This record gives sequence, C-alpha cells and structure tokens, in this order.
Amino acid sequence: MNAGVPSPMDARIRISAALVILGLLIETATLFRNTPGSFLAFAFAGVACVVLGIAVFLISLVTVRNPPDR
Repeated sequence: MNAGVPSPMDARIRISAALVILGLLIETATLFRNTPGSFLAFAFAGVACVVLGIAVFLISLVTVRNPPDR
C-alpha cells in the first residue's frame, strides 16, 4: 500500500467523522440557548448530521472492496 495515497475507505471515514463532529458542534451550540429555534436546530440539524455520519461510516464498512492480491 502507498502510505501517501488515501484509500476510498479513508475518504469515507473522514467524511463520516466530519459529519459527526459538525453535528456535535451544532448540538453543543444549541445547548446554551433556550429558544424554540435552538431546539429545532438541535433536533433536526444536529441529530441529522450525527445520524448521517454514522450511516456513512457503516455503509463504508459494508461496501469496502479489497484489491486483488498479486
């Protein structure tokens, strides 16, 4: 394997990690305000990003393809 070239699996894991971190940042930011809008941001944007990040990670685990051995 080339150490400098990331595999497609690495790219998918980075995308999923970024989505989870974004969701957690949104959820953290909405905890400091007590308005209906902040609850909606928490419930829809924050949770959606976390769930989407987890889904991308799990799908990337299932659909990984190993290169043929030579």
